[in-house]
Amino acid sequence: MDRSVMSGVPKTSGPAGRYSHHHRQLRSRGGTDSPANLILLTGSGTTGEHGWVHENPGPATVLGYMVPSWADPTSTPIYRLDMFGMDYGWHLQDDDGQVELCDPPTDTHPAELIEAALTVFDAFKTKSRMAAIRNL
Repeated sequence: MDRSVMSGVPKTSGPAGRYSHHHRQLRSRGGTDSPANLILLTGSGTTGEHGWVHENPGPATVLGYMVPSWADPTSTPIYRLDMFGMDYGWHLQDDDGQVELCDPPTDTHPAELIEAALTVFDAFKTKSRMAAIRNL
């Protein structure tokens, strides 16, 4: 899928260099380049969606965009677009590059915290899509 898993903005919608691979479990926390650990986001580590993840570690962790050093990215749900870019939901990513639907992480985060993170996510997702439209 050549689009951001956060906003669904296709790579072809803007100038080159506006996308980067984000390590859900940061390399400084032992993260690898495995498919379960990588997602495509707009921007760099300091700009766009990628920058938002690093600037907002609380909601980003609840939503699975950041994975703690002690957790396994293959068993950490992420709230993202499905593989067809059609709908959002909670997914698990495996090391074979497969993505499958799963339940929200209510075993690790209270429902109220998940709802709050989703509210912040929705607001930023809309801003990211609008920015992509302006850059066409």
